[in-house]
Amino acid sequence: MAKRRQHPRKHSKSSKRGRKSGRSGRFVNNLLAGFALFVIIAVLMGLAGWIGYEAGKEHTVKSYEKRLGDYRSDIEKLRERLKSVKPAPVKPASGQEPSEIRDYASAGGEVSAAKPAVKKEVELARPKLAIIIDDVAFAAQLKEIKSLPWKITPSIFPPTPRHPDTPKFAKNLSHYMIHLPMEAMSYNRAEKETLTVESSESQIDLRLRKLRRWFPGAKFINNHTGSRFTADAESMAKFYPLAKRYGFTFIDSRTTPKTVVPEIAKLNEDPYVGRDIFLDNKPDVGYIRNQLKKAVRIAKAHGYAIAIGHPHRTTLKALSESGDILRGVDVVYMDELYSVIR
Repeated sequence: MAKRRQHPRKHSKSSKRGRKSGRSGRFVNNLLAGFALFVIIAVLMGLAGWIGYEAGKEHTVKSYEKRLGDYRSDIEKLRERLKSVKPAPVKPASGQEPSEIRDYASAGGEVSAAKPAVKKEVELARPKLAIIIDDVAFAAQLKEIKSLPWKITPSIFPPTPRHPDTPKFAKNLSHYMIHLPMEAMSYNRAEKETLTVESSESQIDLRLRKLRRWFPGAKFINNHTGSRFTADAESMAKFYPLAKRYGFTFIDSRTTPKTVVPEIAKLNEDPYVGRDIFLDNKPDVGYIRNQLKKAVRIAKAHGYAIAIGHPHRTTLKALSESGDILRGVDVVYMDELYSVIR
């Protein structure tokens, strides 16, 4: 009887092991099936992405080629239009225009006119010519002026944020002037701290005091623009004696035919000294040489002459090539000429 009881136990253990083995197999099969499904989905997604990328790339290429074709067509049309358009004349760059010349013309003056209305006659064994180059603001301009074979007097701007170093390079000069901005009848842009007809005596005094501090060796001032200021008797009556008090002699750039400087100089018992001729009304070497010839004729007729130019390439080139014209006069610095006139 004991042996009969043992058989059911063995059958029960075997059944349990079979059930466990079946569950494990199904789990593995499910796992493999899930992994296979994941791989298939991933492959399908990658394939779809690649197909989409290729399609997008083809679309982009076609779109780019279309735009490129449109651009080429537009360029060809533009070229055809440009062939029928005449180029506009090139204007001089701002800051490179001859300001005093423009100012004189706007004030009703004839820029090609020679000799001031008032001029002290001086008898000399040999006529003298002073050549002033206005609008000097940078050391490179000064270097070019000094390379010329003549005694050229640079007229230097007071310092501003645009050209702050003018007092520095003036320190090493024995012969130079100050190019002082004064109010014009018309100009594109006024320089910083331009003296105007509204400037008070104290404002003019302060300006001159600064100039003396910046340029301790300077003896002469000439006006940058100034057609309104130098034609205003009240303004010049305030300015002129103050300039003398600070040791400056005023040389009239004569930017207006209505200048009152001759009368003011006479009231202060000084000879009137003003520009006879502008050299570079036109940026042309031939024209400038012809203006130099006029200046030489004035010097020979009246003992001396004063010519004003600007630091433009054509002006400097004309001066360097004009030995034949200047042979008949002594080209001198402004202070050398003034000592003779005085």
